[in-house]
Amino acid sequence: MAVTSLPTLAQRMRLFIFRHFVEHAVPPVVEQLMAEFNLPRDAVETLLGELAEARSIATVKGTSRILMAWPFSAVATPFVVRARGKRYFANCSWDAIAFHAMLGEDPVRIESACHHCARPITIEMVGGHATLVEPRTTITYLALKPTQWWEDIITTCSNTMVFFCSAEHREESGLAAPATQAASLTVDEAHQVGVPLYKDRLRIDYVRPSRDALNAHFASLGLTGPYWRI
Repeated sequence: MAVTSLPTLAQRMRLFIFRHFVEHAVPPVVEQLMAEFNLPRDAVETLLGELAEARSIATVKGTSRILMAWPFSAVATPFVVRARGKRYFANCSWDAIAFHAMLGEDPVRIESACHHCARPITIEMVGGHATLVEPRTTITYLALKPTQWWEDIITTCSNTMVFFCSAEHREESGLAAPATQAASLTVDEAHQVGVPLYKDRLRIDYVRPSRDALNAHFASLGLTGPYWRI
């Protein structure tokens, strides 16, 4: 008879944080976690530190306030996601699209703007595909290589993963970089790239895919250049 291990306290807290975001569109505060798990403040702060170390969340520097739980942002951003009757803020263009995978491919509507000219951008996704991209020339731009993202993940999400309404506006932007250092993706491509990272985020047993698994996934999508090797 197989033995099923019980979820760890860290797993339970991680899932509580994500479910709180889904329900309320904001993160729980430390005091809520203390009450929910019947723990003293130092124990909760230690667990939040562990979750940050595991790349499940990011906290405001110098505090234990939750700032990010990818794809959720605790603060207003230019990446608004509407799904399940709620309005969420995503951390970046990549995360805005990732809501679709995380929510089991439920319909999502993304409202954003071109990073260069502020032209409104609207995206609707249903069943694993974009059903509306306006303007049609919109691209998701990743201005840093994946190997650089975690050097400063808050700066990466906030400033280097954006939407452009066209390739021309990408080139006119100060973010433009050589193809070996950056990537331009369609909405559907960005969704497919992020599926293994996001589709199980609302499961208690979620584990980030390994480097080898991600490299294999990228290769399966035809993304084999130097940019995609992590």
